[in-house]
Amino acid sequence: MDLQAQKLEVVRLVLDADDANILSEVKALFKKSQSEKDLADFYSGFRDGIREVKSSVKGNVKLKDSKNWLAEL
Repeated sequence: MDLQAQKLEVVRLVLDADDANILSEVKALFKKSQSEKDLADFYSGFRDGIREVKSSVKGNVKLKDSKNWLAEL
């Protein structure tokens, strides 16, 4: 079954559900999945930052000053 068919099946199940508890559980599952993804993204960026700092300490990379860093935001 391809992804589109799976999505349609889930949508149909949600639309046909008459139990508020089931819908709450589905909602919680999506929220948990998103928060885990956000956390994984954070740690990935954090690891990249640590690598950059370590490279700077070794003299391989020059870190940006705060003014240039903030300008990128």
